[in-house]
Parts: sequence; C-alpha cells; structure tokens
Amino acid sequence: MLTREENELITHVGPDTPMGEVWRRYWITAGISREVPEPDAPPVRVRLLGEDLVMFRDSNGKVGLLAENCSHRRASLFYGRNEECGLRCIYHGWKYDVDGNILDTPAEPAESMIKHHVKHTAYPTYEANGVIMTYMGPKEKQPLVPNYEWLTLPPDHVRVEDKYWNENNWLQSIEGDCDSSHLNYLHRNAVNGSFDLPPGMANALDFKVDVSGWLIRAAAIRHTAPGQSYVRTNFFALPAIGGPPQTAVNGISDGHQAVHQTPADDYHTWRIDIYTRRSVPIPRTNDRGVKGWPGLEDGALPVGPDGRKRANKENGYLVDREIQRTRVYAGIPFGPHTQDAVMTESMGRISDRENEHLGQCDAQPVAIRELLLKVVRDVQEGKDPPGVAFRPEDNTMGNITLVHATVPDGLDPFDVEMVQEHMICSGSPQRVM
Repeated sequence: MLTREENELITHVGPDTPMGEVWRRYWITAGISREVPEPDAPPVRVRLLGEDLVMFRDSNGKVGLLAENCSHRRASLFYGRNEECGLRCIYHGWKYDVDGNILDTPAEPAESMIKHHVKHTAYPTYEANGVIMTYMGPKEKQPLVPNYEWLTLPPDHVRVEDKYWNENNWLQSIEGDCDSSHLNYLHRNAVNGSFDLPPGMANALDFKVDVSGWLIRAAAIRHTAPGQSYVRTNFFALPAIGGPPQTAVNGISDGHQAVHQTPADDYHTWRIDIYTRRSVPIPRTNDRGVKGWPGLEDGALPVGPDGRKRANKENGYLVDREIQRTRVYAGIPFGPHTQDAVMTESMGRISDRENEHLGQCDAQPVAIRELLLKVVRDVQEGKDPPGVAFRPEDNTMGNITLVHATVPDGLDPFDVEMVQEHMICSGSPQRVM
C-alpha cells in the first residue's frame, strides 16, 4: 500500500505539482484527429493536466493547442472563428496562430505594439496515424517525439478508437489496464449459457515483473496443463500507457492495444485506445454498438462525441441483474472499456491506497507505483525522467515485445528467443479474454 503522502505525491498532476512536472516532460495524447477533421473545422475544448485548452486545425491543416482564455480580456477562444490560418476571438478580434503568436489586434491603433509583446500560451503538437500528441513542459527540455510503433507504422496498420471521459484519477485507470488477473472475471461472457473457464484458466496465477527504465513488463502465468503454462505479458510505459498483447505470431504479439490514460485533471481521465498490427493491415471496424440490452436501442454506441459514456454513474451504468446472471458476468453493457470505468470510478475520485490489502496479483501495480515515486524524486533533483530521448539513437520507444504463448513450465517469460524455441502453442487458449 501507499501512505497518504505518497498517494498524494503521485496522483496530482496540476501545474507546479511534482507529478505534474513529470507529466510535462513527456509527449502525451492531446486528442484524436477526427475531433478536428478538416482545415478550419470548429475548435474543440480539451482539458489536460488541469489546464483548459482549445484545439483547432488551421487553414493549412496544422493542429494548434492554445490556452482557452484569450490573452486580452480572458474570453473563451472555444467560441472563436477558425479562419485564414488562425483562431480569432469573437470579443475584440484578437487572432492567434497555432504557435500562440498574435496575428491581429483590430480594435487597437495600427501602430500598437501589443501583438509584438504578448505571446499566448500554446503547446506544440505532432500528428500521426489519427493521433494528436502534445508536449506541455519546458521548451529547453522538449524531447524528440517518441517513436512508438503506433506513430511510425503505415496508417493502415493502426486503428484509433473512441475517446472516453472517465471520472477518476488517471493512476487507478492505468493500474486497471495493467492488471491481468481481472480479465477472467470482469470481462467474462457466458458461452452456451455457461461461465465456466477452460482447465487451468480459473486457478490462481503466477506473476513475474521486469522493470527496464521507462518500461514495466509483467507476465501472467496460468498453469493450463501438467508441465505447461499459458504466458501472457503486457506492458506499462511512462507516463501512463498500458498495453496487452494482440494476435500472436510465433509466440510474439503481432501488435499492441496501447491504452493511453491521460489526465484531464486530478479527478478526470481521457482514455484513448490505439490498436496496431505489424504483419498485415488492421481491420478498420470499430463496432462497439450494443445489441439486445434492455433500455438501449440495438447499435447504441458506448460514448458520445464528447467522450461521455452512455452507461455512467447517473444511470447506474445500466447494470442488468438478469443479464449478469445469464450472459455477461459484470451485467454491464458495452464491454471492457465501460466495465473498466465502472470499477475505477467506483473507487472514488482518487483511490484510498492506505486501506488496500494487496496480493500477489498486484505485482505490476506495485511496481508502477514504485517507479513513479522514483521518477518524481529524480525530476525533483533535476534529472531527466526515463523514456525521453534527445538524440535519434536513443529514441527506442518502439521496441516493446510481448509474449503470448503456451510454453513448458519454468521458462523465462521475458526471454523471447527461448519462448520461440520451446513454444508449445502460439497465442491464447480458447476463451481467454
């Protein structure tokens, strides 16, 4: 467990907080491209790390991320006009480009120097494969954009899903993503009317954790038959990306489900899932519509355009006890993303980690907390956090290898060559989530 002081230290991310300073040293997800689908599209509000911002795409297609309140009289730029390569405040006409330069102050005399002396808060952006990244830290500490494979693979090998607005602190969200032991419970569905799992899948798991700089890999080991185990590794990457494996090729995951849990503020989190496939293009479908759920029309989507969940606190997450008894273990619609949110939101806005009682299955969340505490203290001492690169030869964030195979007992799950040499079966046993 964490002390109250430690919990406060690593959960709060606003300006001038220690963990906020850590977050501001990384490139993080600002949003998804389809939020600003075309040049001069309407701006959208984005809240990140406790700051209110607006995102817009200018006439040349470049994405800008500006402080929401105009530098003149603090009116909201969300209502601004996006035109002629800038966002213009409708109050007095001040106009800003994507870099925060003031292009025009039409209510001022022609000789006014205001636009030369004032610079509006703006954060750099990088866009690739439908993802918009930003860096919100000190300019002199700005690292290279990380070469995550979801930013570097061909576009047809990447699929970006919906953006979810979750009402809880980011840390409990990412800890849920890096928790293999809940999969056979929270996300289980009945098959032919039965919730029974295959032999070995319902038993206790063994866990091994490997910490390497910016990356934590964890192996969940299920003893599925005498002398053999199904091994599934996942990853946590600083500052808060979680990833289970996808379809396996020769025992190695052929891509990732990279789950970005980015704080809007201390009590709200943006979840964006990005799927990759290395060997072949990834299916373009994004069908999360519900079917056969009381009170919901068939095809109803889990979130609206603003990321608010259809099943939420106000409607009790649409839990259906009869469906819970017969079809869906959790009794909650829309699948894992919503089911995850129910659990993390039910912990409270910031989970009380002083009163937890942890077990072996919590090995990876414990390792994540220990790493975060170390990184916060390192940055406080003036060190660079792990996982930021300033030279191309150090930009190796795309090298994340995950095992997804049945192997003989006792094999090191992080030794990829050994796994491939002795693998019994590539991929997962039947009905593993």
